[in-house]
Amino acid sequence: MQIPVGRPKDLEKRQRILEAAKALFLAHGYQGSSMNQIARAAGVTKLTVYNHFQDKATLFSCAIEHTCEAILQEHPQVLTPDSDFTQALYQVCSRSLNIANRPEAIKLDLLLMELAAEQSPLTERFYQASHSKLHRVWNEFFSRAQQFGLIQADAPQQQTELMVSLLMGMRHHQVLLGLCPPPSQTEQHQIIQQAIEIFMLKYAPAPA
Repeated sequence: MQIPVGRPKDLEKRQRILEAAKALFLAHGYQGSSMNQIARAAGVTKLTVYNHFQDKATLFSCAIEHTCEAILQEHPQVLTPDSDFTQALYQVCSRSLNIANRPEAIKLDLLLMELAAEQSPLTERFYQASHSKLHRVWNEFFSRAQQFGLIQADAPQQQTELMVSLLMGMRHHQVLLGLCPPPSQTEQHQIIQQAIEIFMLKYAPAPA
């Protein structure tokens, strides 16, 4: 848990620090970004940065978490007992692919892989602040769908792993490696349709 340090927080400065940190981390990596650089980019003193965030690892985690929360709040999916589940699932799939293929999301994935290659103990902490948030959204979606009887019961985590695997697959690895561009809208539509078809073969509710 972050411990408040120094003078009272100023929300506007905190926001500037987070935006500066996000830009520098994505552009230069974790090791290539310093608290001094972040302070200069945010137009504040280094002490002010430390007043808001205990250390660089905390700042990086908060910057990632702040970015992910902002993206996830753009198009929230509301599921009800009367929802057309396949249509709702299509929308969540589309949202997930759009998030995963954003330039900043691709840079974040590459940054996490760089830290993992260094066997950095920070890798899991940063993963929890980013990817795990999206997985929790999926888990909650499938949990509600089960409650409403829209799909067969199973562990939501299992359903999330299946759907994410179907959506990302080999193509996303190629995108991360720079071997091919992110899928076009037409390709994305095909990926989602195939993923939903396979998912529903396993989880469609039995006919009444």
